[in-house]
Amino acid sequence: MYRTDDLTCLHQVTTRWPVNAVAFHPTLPLVAVGTGAYDGGWAYEGELLLLHLDSGIVTPLLPHPREVRRVGWRDPRTLELVLAVPCDADAGRFGSTSLAWSVARDDWSPATGTLRPPFGVEPVPTPAGPEPAAAAAELDRLARLRGRTWTPRRRVWAVRALSAGRVLAALDGVGLECWSADSGTLMWQVPTDGAGHQILVRPGEGAALALTGTPPRRHAGRPVHDAGVLHEVDLGGGEVRSTERLAGRMVATARADGWWALRDARWDPRTAPGDVVVRAPDGSPAGAARLGHYDPINHFFDIRYAPELLFLRGRADPPWRDKWVVAVDTAGRARRLFRLEWDTARAGHLYGGFGAYLDDRDGPALVHTGAVHDGAGPLPGHAFVVRRAYDGGAARWVFTADHQATALDVGDGRVYVGLNSGELVVLDAGDGTVRLRQELRVHGHPVVPLSLTRVAPGRLVVGTLDGRLLDCRNVG
Repeated sequence: MYRTDDLTCLHQVTTRWPVNAVAFHPTLPLVAVGTGAYDGGWAYEGELLLLHLDSGIVTPLLPHPREVRRVGWRDPRTLELVLAVPCDADAGRFGSTSLAWSVARDDWSPATGTLRPPFGVEPVPTPAGPEPAAAAAELDRLARLRGRTWTPRRRVWAVRALSAGRVLAALDGVGLECWSADSGTLMWQVPTDGAGHQILVRPGEGAALALTGTPPRRHAGRPVHDAGVLHEVDLGGGEVRSTERLAGRMVATARADGWWALRDARWDPRTAPGDVVVRAPDGSPAGAARLGHYDPINHFFDIRYAPELLFLRGRADPPWRDKWVVAVDTAGRARRLFRLEWDTARAGHLYGGFGAYLDDRDGPALVHTGAVHDGAGPLPGHAFVVRRAYDGGAARWVFTADHQATALDVGDGRVYVGLNSGELVVLDAGDGTVRLRQELRVHGHPVVPLSLTRVAPGRLVVGTLDGRLLDCRNVG
């Protein structure tokens, strides 16, 4: 929430679901916010929030999750809403997935609590959704009226540090960009129609590979992922040397000597056999392996500095069960290293994550993140960072958290971890001791780290959910 006279940010609210509609109260300093989305398989979930502008307090008004598609104030007492039906089974009963409902209150203060069912509802046509283009045009107009420039930036998915004080970033709308870490200036940028997701820096830092993709869309009720694009970018001036349109959605993996690979990441196992194609440092194809079906929750395994190309591989059916860390050589031969689950007594269903290879006085190791799946939903301590012996996978230490990790890097005997709660955690690489645990804030407002890279001892650059690059010094 911004002040219109100077565009100062007054309040920042993080919502669990996408925001669909907002409405200012006609006389009071209140804003009604409707959020929500279809979960893809059964339920229409979301929230109705009331933001109190004087205090910044946010009050949830619905007793159970429910997608809110439209909000508006008929008068100071009456709030009018369009809600989605609770689930697919209700669509046939009502003849629509949208239901109109209005509620009147004399007191809209936080102490009045949630709204109580039963709701008097009326089936209505589904209203049009948010219009991001119109919102962007209005923000641009407001900025220009005040002599300022507004540029949308969202979700910095990857950052990598280069020598000579440069930092690479990939984000929504930008395949690759280069910043001077010393001056904080943008040196060059390569725009993209989708989002930059991964960065592989070539040996010698003369060029980098930027893997871009588009958000999944739905066709006939099924998720569709458009083909990814791979750009080779000259790191001297940002010129695109080559562009390769891939056969489908891919994820990239590299090893320390410059060999790299692409893994088929398409969702549908009927059309995506899970091939891995290995490439030499110059991009020429080498061996190929078939590791089975990939899904981004179970099999994502982005490991830095490793001497081998590392992946997660599960059973043939179901592929998410009994996953192993495997290494693929240049000829495409896959070799099991160790099980992803190190606790045989627990025998849990573990998700993949981010990680890094290190070799210190305690020997070669893999430090990686992940989470333990539970059918009841995320439980306290379900997320983890673990140090594993590279030979055999024995766990040296385990750090647990209530929120999943979004990024990891290592250096100077430290492990740097970003969590989706907005925290930055620094661990001792030898024994896992917590050296620092801090919530990231910019001008008093919380931000969420999506990526990070170590630039120098005790210095990180962190890419955030809202498109910032944070220069964090004296860390840990």
